[in-house]
Amino acid sequence: MLVINNLKISGIGGISELEINFNKGLNLICGPNGVGKTTILESIAEAFSTGRRNKVLKKNSNYTVGKCKLNYSSANFEERTYFYEVKGFNPNDEVGFHNYLEEETYDLIYFKTGRSFLYQELKSISRDSERDLSQIHTQSAEGIKFDDFKNWFINRYVFNHIDSQLEDTEKKNIELSIKSFNLLYEHISFKNIKHDTFDILLETPNGDIYYEYLSSGFKSCLFIIQGLIKEIEFRFKNESKIAVEDFQGVLLIDELDLHLHPHWQAKLIKILKEILPKAQIIATTHSPHMIQNAAIEEIIPLALDQNEKVTLRDLPSSKYGYQGWSVEEILVDVMGLDSTHSSVYKENLKAFEEAIESENIEEAQLRYRELESMLHPKNPLPKILRLQIADIGGVIE
Repeated sequence: MLVINNLKISGIGGISELEINFNKGLNLICGPNGVGKTTILESIAEAFSTGRRNKVLKKNSNYTVGKCKLNYSSANFEERTYFYEVKGFNPNDEVGFHNYLEEETYDLIYFKTGRSFLYQELKSISRDSERDLSQIHTQSAEGIKFDDFKNWFINRYVFNHIDSQLEDTEKKNIELSIKSFNLLYEHISFKNIKHDTFDILLETPNGDIYYEYLSSGFKSCLFIIQGLIKEIEFRFKNESKIAVEDFQGVLLIDELDLHLHPHWQAKLIKILKEILPKAQIIATTHSPHMIQNAAIEEIIPLALDQNEKVTLRDLPSSKYGYQGWSVEEILVDVMGLDSTHSSVYKENLKAFEEAIESENIEEAQLRYRELESMLHPKNPLPKILRLQIADIGGVIE
C-alpha cells in the first residue's frame, strides 16, 4: 500500500522551490511547457530507485545540490518522510547514489512518454518475466516496458481454458485484459490467438487486424492498461497475488493524453479510475478536455509567476472547478496559451479595428471580407463587424 501525500522540490530542473499536496485518487498536473510537469513525476519515481540509473533528473544550475522531500503513507496508513539529493548536472551525470524506499518499491508503476510498440514475433510461449528489486529500480528510473506483454497474454489466455491452472486473481486479470481491447472503442474487440504463429488478432468493422497495427492513440492506451495488468501480475506473485482492482499503489503517467483524440482523452480517465478504484494516479497532461472533465480536487495547475518561477496556479473558487469553462478558456488561462486564434486572424482583426477607428470605410470592408472568409460559418462575429461598419457609414452587400 502506498499514497504520496506531499512533495517538496528545491533546485531540481527548472523548479526553484515548489510544494504540492496530492489527493488519494486522481491527480492531473497541467500547465504550459517548461513548468516542470515531468520533473515532478521523475522526482517521485527517483525515490524508488538508487540514483545510479537516472540521467534525466538534474539539479538546477543555480543550486549547489537539488533536494527532494516526499511525505507518503504506507501500510496501516502510517505517514513517513523520505529525502534525497540530486547532484548531477551534466548530460552523463547520474542523480547520485541514495537510499530508496525498499518496502514500497513494488507499489510504484511509472509510464513514460515512449508508449508505442512494433510487431513482435514469438517462437514459443515462455515462463513469466522476473521482477527482482534491481529490475524494479530500473523501471522506476526508465519506465515500464511492453515487450513481455504478448507472451504474458497468450500464456494466460491458453491456461485460462485449462481447469484449475489459473487462480481467481489471474482469471480476473486475463478477463480484464481481454475486455480492455474494446474499452475505448466498442467496435474493436479481441478475436483469437493464431495457434500457428502466436499472434493476437482483433476484430474491427474494417476486418481483422494484428493488435500491433492499431493506431498510435490506441496503442498508447493499450500500453498503459495492458502494461499495468501484466506488471501487477509479475510483481505480486505467489501468496501476494492480487487482481488489478485491488492494487493500492501509485501509478505515474507522463502525458496521459499522448496521441489521443479529444473524445478518448476524457474516456481514458474514466477507464483508469474504474480499473484502479484503490490506487492513486498522478499524471501530467496538456489536454483541456481532461482538465474540463476533472473534479476540482483532481487538478494541479502549474504556472510561471512574474519572476519566471514555477508556482501553483490558484484554482477557481467554484466547487465545479473548470467543468463550466470552455476549452478555449482553459487553453489560455490554465495552459498558458497566448491566444486560441491564428496570427493571420489576429492581424486582420487588428487592421479592421484600426480602420474603424480612423473611419476608413474601404479598408474596413476589405478586412471584413477577409475575416468573414476565414471564420466558422456559425460564428456570430460578422454580424458585429457589419454593425461597426454601419456606424461609420459603410455598407456590406
